Amino acid sequence: MPTLALNADLVLPVSQATAWNALHDLTLLVDSLPADARLAAGDAAHSFALALPGFEGRVLLLDIERPSRLRLSFEGQGPRTGGATGQAQFRLESLGAYRTLVHVALVIQAERQVPSKIVGLDLLRARLAAFEAAVDRRHPADRPKPVTPPPKPWPQRLLDWYLGWFAGMFNGTLFPPPKPRQRRPRARR
Repeated sequence: MPTLALNADLVLPVSQATAWNALHDLTLLVDSLPADARLAAGDAAHSFALALPGFEGRVLLLDIERPSRLRLSFEGQGPRTGGATGQAQFRLESLGAYRTLVHVALVIQAERQVPSKIVGLDLLRARLAAFEAAVDRRHPADRPKPVTPPPKPWPQRLLDWYLGWFAGMFNGTLFPPPKPRQRRPRARR
């Protein structure tokens, strides 16, 4: 059985309690799925029905340690993958009042060979990025996002390079002095 494994970290701009609630909010989770996907509460407690393009399955919450850890399992059928099973674990760590680090560990096993593991991992990373964007849309941060500084004008970059090169000439980093040779004792004849 082919296996896909993904370990990733997300930094959400919300408190740990809000991040925990986001992991359980069905409407927010649906916002992070593709447009034609469905997620609905299942028939048993802590279960959900999941329908993606080319995949239908069931998600079951296994371990819940509020508000720091969540483990779930899923199983389903798809025409390309056949039967697929997997587990995901989400571990939340507070990075302050308004930032949370979410460690994600995901393992999926499929009956049939998936077309490409790289494509599959990229799709999983895209879903995690979509979840991060959905949380950001729903709970916008009070602080502004960091702005990358504009590039320096070319004369300033040229001057910086030249001064760095000039300093390297005199402090020995550009042309280091040669290493001393070890003297070998002369052989007597």
